Amino acid sequence: MRASAIKNCATCLSISVSLALTALVQATPSGLNNIPTADTVPHRTIAIQGFSSFGDGANQFSANGPGQHAYWMGFKTGWDFTSFHLEWGLDSPIAPGDCGPLLFQTKVGFSPWDDGTVALGVANVAFIDTDRASDPFSYAILAQDLGILRVHTGYGIQTHGNTMLLGLDRTWKVFDRDFNLNADLVQAANQSFWLPAMGAKYFLNKHFVLETWANFPSQGQSSFIAKFNYVVTF
Repeated sequence: MRASAIKNCATCLSISVSLALTALVQATPSGLNNIPTADTVPHRTIAIQGFSSFGDGANQFSANGPGQHAYWMGFKTGWDFTSFHLEWGLDSPIAPGDCGPLLFQTKVGFSPWDDGTVALGVANVAFIDTDRASDPFSYAILAQDLGILRVHTGYGIQTHGNTMLLGLDRTWKVFDRDFNLNADLVQAANQSFWLPAMGAKYFLNKHFVLETWANFPSQGQSSFIAKFNYVVTF
């Protein structure tokens, strides 16, 4: 194989892994699209999630191959303490033929001033299949509600995966239910290019939330995520 071809293959693999890990790390109900936020799951609440990616750029890291469906299941829960909010959760691919890795994430959130929140967290902590999951992703992020929209900014640290975390979102009432539009921006492939995304969430009722977003990398193919959240408080 020619050196240029080897280099191109390595570049493609780096991009694929970065895109996939972005989706794995950030596919949570208290995030935007590809970034975490300082939000946490409410007190004594469990969010159970099922989600899948599709499109030409989907699942480039999956055993199913590029463009093939991969299905994930996960959950996360929250607990409020006097001075901080705790969240933790697990998720993993389940089918077809691509079970594992099982990934853990947690974060601690604070509200140091009105309409402002800060969170410190870690995600992508693999309990099994550690080689394929890559290293943990640690981050700090700030969210500020400006009235007309919320602004999110922070930074994430991961081996060959450091990235700025930038996002905007706003929520309206549609048929008396919350409807959220959002956009975010991260770096991928060891900071070699930017990955913008746009998405929406609609709260059908207090238990069911529909969520979708689209990724538009400056290198590689676009991909799409469809997600269903079941939320229950105990």
